[in-house]
Amino acid sequence: MKNLKSEKGITLIELIVYVLVMTIVVGIMAGVSNFFYDNLWVVKDGAKYAGEFDKLNSNLIVDVKANKHVVANNIDKTIIFEDGTTYKYNEQDEGIYRGKNKIAANVKAFSVSNKTIIINNVEKDILTIKVIIGNSSKNLINKQIDYTLKYW
Repeated sequence: MKNLKSEKGITLIELIVYVLVMTIVVGIMAGVSNFFYDNLWVVKDGAKYAGEFDKLNSNLIVDVKANKHVVANNIDKTIIFEDGTTYKYNEQDEGIYRGKNKIAANVKAFSVSNKTIIINNVEKDILTIKVIIGNSSKNLINKQIDYTLKYW
């Protein structure tokens, strides 16, 4: 007797399932790849503005550790240390100046305040800055930092 089993190869249902699975796999890979490359641009642009923040932060740390008192004026956007060093935010060119030298650019917002606290009978001046640096909403560096001035 003859075998009645058909051996025509791949069936139409198997072909449809294969195409659907491959479409889903390629779609997922494209989505992950797109997400990855979009975030590379965010990291690259964020690094560009991180340098501006680092320049501001390193200058402030040097002055904070060298002075015991500071006057911060949020209305004028100025910081004046006891040795005469002055920081000023210029809204027109979006820069922060230390004296006449521009130390940070692309600064979208800047606010300052200071307070004195007492810990273990020692007065400590605290300088607080809030700074936003960057050009687009995705690539902003938004930081608030408290600096403790020299108290010893």
